[in-house]
Amino acid sequence: MGHRLIRFRRAIAALALSLVAASQGAAVGATGAQTATGETAGRAPADDIVAAPGADVLVTTNPDPVLARNSPSLAVNPLQATNVVVVDRVDRPDYAAGVHVSNDGGGTWQDKGLAVPPGAAGKPYAPTAAFDARGTLYVLFTTLAGAGNTPEALWVARSGDGGLSFDPAVRVTGPHAFQATFAVDVRSGRLYAAWLQSDDAASECNLCFARTGLPIVVSQSGDGGRTWSPPVRVSDPERARVGAPSLAVSPEGGPVVLYVDYGDDRLDWENLPGTYDGRFSLVLARSPDRGATFEPGRVVDGDVVPPGRFLVYQPVVPGLAINGDGDPIVVWADRRNGDTDVLLRRSTSGGDHFDPPVRVNRGPVGDGVPQDMPSVSVAPGGRIDVAYYDRTLDRRGPTADVVLSSSSDGGRTFPDAFRLSTRSFDRRVGPNGSPHAEEADFGSRLAVRALPGVSVAAWADSRNGSPDTGKQDVYLASVAIDEGSGVSAASWVLAVGGVLLAAAGIGLLLATRRARRRVAAPPPAVDLGGPGGGAGPGG
Repeated sequence: MGHRLIRFRRAIAALALSLVAASQGAAVGATGAQTATGETAGRAPADDIVAAPGADVLVTTNPDPVLARNSPSLAVNPLQATNVVVVDRVDRPDYAAGVHVSNDGGGTWQDKGLAVPPGAAGKPYAPTAAFDARGTLYVLFTTLAGAGNTPEALWVARSGDGGLSFDPAVRVTGPHAFQATFAVDVRSGRLYAAWLQSDDAASECNLCFARTGLPIVVSQSGDGGRTWSPPVRVSDPERARVGAPSLAVSPEGGPVVLYVDYGDDRLDWENLPGTYDGRFSLVLARSPDRGATFEPGRVVDGDVVPPGRFLVYQPVVPGLAINGDGDPIVVWADRRNGDTDVLLRRSTSGGDHFDPPVRVNRGPVGDGVPQDMPSVSVAPGGRIDVAYYDRTLDRRGPTADVVLSSSSDGGRTFPDAFRLSTRSFDRRVGPNGSPHAEEADFGSRLAVRALPGVSVAAWADSRNGSPDTGKQDVYLASVAIDEGSGVSAASWVLAVGGVLLAAAGIGLLLATRRARRRVAAPPPAVDLGGPGGGAGPGG
């Protein structure tokens, strides 16, 4: 009872502090996110990013000084919100896959590995995790084999105890499945996997593909991952160079795939020196029949200026989420304004058309401060949360933080921005990616989950490493979010409420300290809103 009381008081105090921070931002006037061209209804200054109340949590505790973990995927059990699972890919000292389980809301973590599947010779790698509505956890992963670490097969493992143990993995498809991703239809329990399908001839190239025309495909399972359908082509045949698929499921149960058309970018596709001066396109493909077929792709944005060079085997994926009305929300990093910004486009027609791009991050347009690698999630009530790497505190330097921007008006404006990382970290620290890139490889994604009244994110972080070691860990943090703060016009009400809650929070913190003398305090935890909190689709 004492432990529960302390955690409840901490949650209330954190909420009070977050409301005070929001009231301070509201006191200077209503703010909004800029459009991609710089138009705004009230631009926020670059330095009004609010520190999230509470510390971030180290998820990966292996002390190996050269271990590099990145590309986290985050899953929250819908039947037990304190059961949180983070999976990540390991790039150094050897390729591997990590599984990390918490049963106290993210306060403490256990490392659980993935066994090599029966009949496989390779190493598990690049996992993605998701729960279904019954609380069954699924982890999709690749096995790498041979001297070139070529994808040997794609597998899915299931767990009935929240990630503490797994059944033997089942093979989804055979060799040369690159950039795999995964989603679960929480209503029907149907599983979907998407990937870029290569072959022997195209994959003989070192850090590149030797030919064009490789398709993005989707396979599905209606029996809990025990059997999988033959893959169905998603990408348009006339698009020669495609990749970086993101996968979500509509409320009707149909898979939706967002992917990148790289246009004429031979440089990254073939790993050649130089700078590509063309544009990419973001393309959305929908299935009207639960994955049996896909409609021709619809261009979400055809003027994407790539942020820089990348490794075509493991590109950064754009973020995709679908709200309760079936409308897609897309986020990506784009250099069209001179420096890299996080842009968002939303549809109010189920994906038929998209509104103009909105600039999510803060600061004047063209300020030279890069933000990149965004992920997006939608809370059950419709709030949109976007997490990304941000250099605001270091301006044009090498260190970054993780920032979460939140919108309560469908993605039109993002008045709330929270710094989730408690320490900045160096983007030059980590494994090598593209030989033509200027920084270390921080993976293909970070993860965010928008829950009722709270958002939780996980990311790759190099604060425990150096350029010599290249160590990367995964950290996790949460922030309580006022669901209405993004559209509040009565800032004085928010300010007064924040002050009152702050007073209550201070009192509760003092009471908590007294309680600690009588009850041993539990480890710091991420408050995920209590049992039954659902997660929206996203990165």
